[in-house]
Amino acid sequence: MSDAPSAAQLPQALLGFQRALQHCRSPRELQFALVNEAYSLLHYDQAVLATPGLTGRLGLVAVSGLAEVDINAPFAQWFTRLAAWLVTQPGKVIPMTPAQMPADLADSGADWVPAHALACKLSGPDGNLAGLLWFAGGDSSSAQAAAVGDWIADAAGHAMWSWRARKPASAWLKRLFTGRRAWYVATAVAVLIVFPVRLSVLAPAEVTPLNPTPITAPADGVVQRVWVEPNQRVKSGEVLVTLDDTVTRNRLLVAGKSLEIAQAELQRATGKAFVDDQSKSELQILDARVKEKAAEVTYLTELLQRIRMTAPREGIAIFADPLDWLGKPVQTGERIMLLSDPAAVELTLYVPADDAIQLDAGTAVRMFLNISPLSSLNATVTQTSYEAVATPDGALAYVLKARLDEHAPPRIGLKGTAKLYAGYVPLVYYVLRKPLAWLRRAAGL
Repeated sequence: MSDAPSAAQLPQALLGFQRALQHCRSPRELQFALVNEAYSLLHYDQAVLATPGLTGRLGLVAVSGLAEVDINAPFAQWFTRLAAWLVTQPGKVIPMTPAQMPADLADSGADWVPAHALACKLSGPDGNLAGLLWFAGGDSSSAQAAAVGDWIADAAGHAMWSWRARKPASAWLKRLFTGRRAWYVATAVAVLIVFPVRLSVLAPAEVTPLNPTPITAPADGVVQRVWVEPNQRVKSGEVLVTLDDTVTRNRLLVAGKSLEIAQAELQRATGKAFVDDQSKSELQILDARVKEKAAEVTYLTELLQRIRMTAPREGIAIFADPLDWLGKPVQTGERIMLLSDPAAVELTLYVPADDAIQLDAGTAVRMFLNISPLSSLNATVTQTSYEAVATPDGALAYVLKARLDEHAPPRIGLKGTAKLYAGYVPLVYYVLRKPLAWLRRAAGL
């Protein structure tokens, strides 16, 4: 360990320490300098700094040689109790030994109590306690240490006071919660807690067609051609999609030949019935077979006509890409596209199950489209779901429908975020609703 500065070197060392404090650019940098830069004056083994919090209780904030401090460490807990005892002792600079400590502190901190230490109370021009510096071991027991500690206490106290004056949040809070102001604050907080605010929730939303007509596959088959483009306006009766008719056409040819054979057998049996009783008894069976084959031909003929899917009304064709359907096998009833009036639209809202609130028909909605985030569309909820369903991204959500109030409807397919407004609730419920829900799920309640 190096020796303490001599009497001739001491003034220069004290000025260097003060200059280091003046060059600090933040309270955190000042705290680091107090426990490390003072080594040139006292050559201690360890320096610890504690400052008062909002409640006025001293807490450990810096230790020499450490960049970060764990306030939950055993030493930090012990030093907090030591600092609370030191501030009650008289004097600005307190030289101390283990014998001068209370027995409970000396026993519980046996691993950290040095043979001698020096405590310096830090205060600014206002006289309020700004912190406590504790130097353990080293030169802290010398005759010169007490005088140096007194000078350190003044310089450090003024530096800390100046930073607290720049950022007086803690001092302002202390004044705020004392005396008559405390009643004013309590009254204001009580009013804010019960102040009514409108409960709302954000949900993904999409502009969807209102009462669209689905265009579905009339039979099992393969898509041969899609005759329209996405979002193309079509007229009633216009061909939209055709399926490959090879299988159906061949079945119709076979059914037609079977019908001809059945008719020939019926005709032959009818001619023989006048002289042959057996042929007469077969007439009823053959007639039923002819009707069966005729019904099959009729069904396949209608099916062949329906393979050309046409538009049942005027509108726009809503689907993704024609290439996605070419050559794709489809089943009876499978939807290929939607046909809708572009002026008849509504909003489809997906309220996350975790954010669900009481939403009924008539709830007000504001829709912010992704293409126009600074303007909103007004809408009203017309339909709500009673159970959550899986959305395309795998999350659970309640699906709601809303009617737009605007006369110029947006384009179908646009997406954005909708804000749904429910009834009024106290502010405390609005603020704590999600934290309490998370706590309930975390606790398994």
